[in-house]
Amino acid sequence: MSLAESYHLETGRHLNVYGDIGELFGAITYGIKLNKSYAQGADGRLGNDHVEIKTITPFKSKDEVFVKVSGIFSKLLVVKINAAFEVSSRMVDRKKLPKTAKSLLRIRWSDLPHTK
Repeated sequence: MSLAESYHLETGRHLNVYGDIGELFGAITYGIKLNKSYAQGADGRLGNDHVEIKTITPFKSKDEVFVKVSGIFSKLLVVKINAAFEVSSRMVDRKKLPKTAKSLLRIRWSDLPHTK
């Protein structure tokens, strides 16, 4: 994380690493066993649950993520990296997410329950 922050401070640009950082945060903090890179369906497993991990990056203008409704997951972990490069997360069961007929579901950080 410090490398991404230093790079941004030096260049004003961001490295394309935040999704990977979010997944590693999920693995370390929650014990999620990550799937192989670019595996279809979900990013990892937590016990019998398939977990989709989405990351809100420091440069996003809105604190929200989009999730494919067709994804095979039973839990969603949203990892937020703010402009000060501080990391926080919230996890929710898929059954508690709103229903939609669209292919993508927009999830706002403020709508998620507080977890770790």
